[in-house]
Amino acid sequence: MSAVWLALRRTLGLPYPPEHRSNFIHLYLDIFWFGVLNGSIIIFLAVYISRLGATPFQTGLLTAAPALGNILFSIPAGQFGQNKPLHLVTRWAWLANRIFYALLIPLPVMLPAQTQIWVIIAIVLVMTIPGALAAVIGNAFFAETVPLEWRAQVVGLRNALLALATMITSLAVGQILKRLPFESGYQVVFTIGFIGSLASCFHLFLIRPGQQPLINHQANTPTGMVQSQSISDSVKELTRQRSKLRLEIVTGSFRKVLLATFAVQIAVFIPNPIFPLYQVNVLRMSDQTISLGSSLFWIVYFVSSTQASYLSRRVGFRKMAGIGMAMTSFSTLLFILSFRNWIYAVTQLFGGIAWPMFGIGMINYVYESVPPDDRPAYMVWYNLAVNGATLLSGLIAPQIANQVGLTGGMLLAVVFRLLAGLVVLRWG
Repeated sequence: MSAVWLALRRTLGLPYPPEHRSNFIHLYLDIFWFGVLNGSIIIFLAVYISRLGATPFQTGLLTAAPALGNILFSIPAGQFGQNKPLHLVTRWAWLANRIFYALLIPLPVMLPAQTQIWVIIAIVLVMTIPGALAAVIGNAFFAETVPLEWRAQVVGLRNALLALATMITSLAVGQILKRLPFESGYQVVFTIGFIGSLASCFHLFLIRPGQQPLINHQANTPTGMVQSQSISDSVKELTRQRSKLRLEIVTGSFRKVLLATFAVQIAVFIPNPIFPLYQVNVLRMSDQTISLGSSLFWIVYFVSSTQASYLSRRVGFRKMAGIGMAMTSFSTLLFILSFRNWIYAVTQLFGGIAWPMFGIGMINYVYESVPPDDRPAYMVWYNLAVNGATLLSGLIAPQIANQVGLTGGMLLAVVFRLLAGLVVLRWG
């Protein structure tokens, strides 16, 4: 037993420095409880409105609402967060964002189906206002809490815990929805997600970050956006850069990265409003099948993520992102044909390999393409490209579905994703 314990301690990076141990544990518990939210509300909300009879336009709005909120409120959020303690802003912003999940709980028994759909869309849109503030400040808060030398290890274990919690929760949700009536089943699912969101916030409130300056090193994770001086200085710089358009970034060499990002994100999000409708109305999958597939996906996603570092050394981040996106095209094609559960399982296995390749490769490819001393300004344009593509996808996907049908829309998604992968490989 002692040998097993020593191996486990090595795997987790224990023992942590005493001054950081408590913070790291709360960060792990924060992401674990977020995984409970992810495996319940976040995964099943689009499925729920699809079962209520949502149209492609309504599922498109559900996809577009967060992007619209981020575009409209990210700059004001950065200005609001200036000169304020990062940990306080992040805690209260996430709490204000997640309290809205409580409004979902009574909906299944209070309102007619169509009214519920529009109320859910409105809730998602409004909650992005504090969510934008949390997103702007959150990376700096994480960097303030986790020293540079521990950051990669903490992020890696957080990703593992997210996958684990999502897998367990989605399995449980499938059993709940199988055994309970439709309305009460989803009330329980929304309650589980709300509790998970509050528990996540509880652990954020227990974090006590140190006020330490960061040295001039580039972090290896998406949380390492701060370059020098103190975290507070970096947020001021981020706010200052956001208030200026910096059009020379768009006209310089970075425009190829922005165009590749925009094309890829269009390909990623175009099928999102169609996906749950196809899953419910064409494939006629039960909630239990969806939960099992989601659990399988996250298991494979976790294992694949552990191999990302090795793969990036072999082919580089740009090729890794392009290959991953092209592979998602094949995964989408398999999904279209998932009229048998075993085909759906193969789809999730393949997707669990492809999506971490794309996600990890793409963000690191972007980071490689920006000047280390001017990262905030470049990342503003990157975020605008991502959210602009998400918003546009949510608006045009319903029109595609209305013109060519759900199956036609999914087939076009296959083509889009293949072409986007080639764009990154050839011109990125």
